Amino acid sequence: MCKNETYFILMLGATILLTPLYGEMSVGIVTSINNNAKINLLYQNIPVACEPFGILTLEKLPMNAKSSKECQEEINAFYKAHPHDQNYAREHVLIQQSYHFERIKEGCILYSNGAESYSEVLLREGLALIDPAFDLKEWNGRLKRAQQGAQMHKNGLHDTLIEKACRKEEK
Repeated sequence: MCKNETYFILMLGATILLTPLYGEMSVGIVTSINNNAKINLLYQNIPVACEPFGILTLEKLPMNAKSSKECQEEINAFYKAHPHDQNYAREHVLIQQSYHFERIKEGCILYSNGAESYSEVLLREGLALIDPAFDLKEWNGRLKRAQQGAQMHKNGLHDTLIEKACRKEEK
């Protein structure tokens, strides 16, 4: 085999191996923001609903709580005390702006701050908790670090009784 053939085969092999790593990354334009838990994108003129993956936002916590009413009351009290947190997505994600995103299982990774995902940002700000049912090894560490930072600094819901009121009892 000559030098050119070897080089060609190596480049072809590298391309084949690296293609799956970048195959699912897409760029979408934000068309609307419902709340912190749902952002609507336009991808190739097709509307895509993007819900942060691997986390339970404050909007979703009452659906999974042991006492939905008590949980919702705590969240309402938190939002009354911190009105900007209720509109966090509207203030930090820009409409008609392009963002990279990936679809993963039941959720969506929206890269809102460079390499940091929107899910990590919500966890770091204390506006979400890690979903106990979520288990994706490549993301578990990143999500746990973001949540631990919020717990350490008592950001968002970690300075309230929301977590206690909204978590199901572990068996």
